[in-house]
Amino acid sequence: MAPPTRGKTAYLDSSHIKVHRSGLNPIGGREAQAIGKSRGGWNTKLHALVDAAGTPTALSLSPGNEADVTHAPEMLEGMEPGKVVADKGYDSDPLRTWLAARGVAACIPPRSNRLRPITFSRISYRKRHLVENFFEKIKTFRRVATRYDKLAATYFGWVLLAVILKFGR
Repeated sequence: MAPPTRGKTAYLDSSHIKVHRSGLNPIGGREAQAIGKSRGGWNTKLHALVDAAGTPTALSLSPGNEADVTHAPEMLEGMEPGKVVADKGYDSDPLRTWLAARGVAACIPPRSNRLRPITFSRISYRKRHLVENFFEKIKTFRRVATRYDKLAATYFGWVLLAVILKFGR
């Protein structure tokens, strides 16, 4: 999907998707099919970037045990200057530097272990519910809420179908 347009605010987050036992042991191994073991068992993460209307502009999959911040540049690649609103999972100096170099403002609350807390706009951060609402809408589809597919491409196809059904005009 295309990145957000110039000068707009984008909301970034990810959501864990439990992998059903029928989706385990795929061809090529679990890592190749975006399946990773975390504290809650086998998971896939769905990363989403939504615009101010709550419509997704970028989606991707990753194993459930990988950090959110490692996938942020991939999600934000090609974004024109504007603002990115994300949760504490995206608080890192390299990401903030990467965004600043592209003229993108970061509205990310600091983690509690930062020595020098960074300020952020609480007013802008309140609107992050748009990306949470996106996940809530597509997870109404059982096939998206629980991953039954062995192949990441097949599961991602179901995610895209859910997006079309919920957000298609």
